[in-house]
Amino acid sequence: MTNPKIECIAMDMDGTLLQDDQTMDPITMKSLLKAQAQGIMIILATGRDKGGVDFVSEALHLEEGNHYIAGVNGQIIYSFAKKEYWVDDVLGEKDAQVILHTAKKYGCEAICFCGYDLYDYVPLRMKLIKKASGLFKGVSRDYGLKQGKRNFIHIDNPDYEITQDINKCIYIQTAPFFQRHLEQMRSELSAYDLVCVGPTWIEVMPKGVSKGSAILRIAAENKIPKENILCFGDAENDLSMMELIPHSIAMGNAMDIVKQKAWQVTDTNMNHGIAKALERYVFQN
Repeated sequence: MTNPKIECIAMDMDGTLLQDDQTMDPITMKSLLKAQAQGIMIILATGRDKGGVDFVSEALHLEEGNHYIAGVNGQIIYSFAKKEYWVDDVLGEKDAQVILHTAKKYGCEAICFCGYDLYDYVPLRMKLIKKASGLFKGVSRDYGLKQGKRNFIHIDNPDYEITQDINKCIYIQTAPFFQRHLEQMRSELSAYDLVCVGPTWIEVMPKGVSKGSAILRIAAENKIPKENILCFGDAENDLSMMELIPHSIAMGNAMDIVKQKAWQVTDTNMNHGIAKALERYVFQN
């Protein structure tokens, strides 16, 4: 098999680039720095916003070259070289009320992301479940989302007026809960894209906004054919990359549906999966 001529590497962070303790292993970091030295563009394609990726972009020195962030699942693109943002569709106040009322109906927590302001709604049923069963025991109430100086705002009314643009919303509940209810919730919220990032974590995005489309927009801006992109992912919010980019690689720990859509499967995020794939498909050319 002839390896593709890779000009761009795009990768998810959580469960892909990052280990389970939210760190990059030294071997993967060294491989990515080697790729940059060969003139390869790096794109961090993540559900996080820019503030949530600074610790990675700084370690990889992305601000020193023509590299990008495709953040909030592709909604926000940031160019390190130009110091510019591009923004796709966002959610509004009426969207938030629909999403929050659905959270109330089903009894799951909902968090609306508005830049550094995060609005957290926990319906009574969810509060009782958390109190009775110790749901998410050992995990802080803000799920670590206060990192990056975020303002975590607790709200009690699903009709609360959020006047800011909303990047995305998330639903939090147990894995058995989503196994029972996710498809019905998707049906009721068909005007939005609901993607499973983890067994207890569902992200609600404006329809059609995706990592894959953002990466292709960046590639077009830089005259890079999609065949010359190598991308990595592990969860449902990475499916658009698997579907739109020919040379897509699923992590060994990826969801089965992601592996099925991928061009190749590499090792896990805990066993240098990205580094191993770069050695095979990039550095052996």
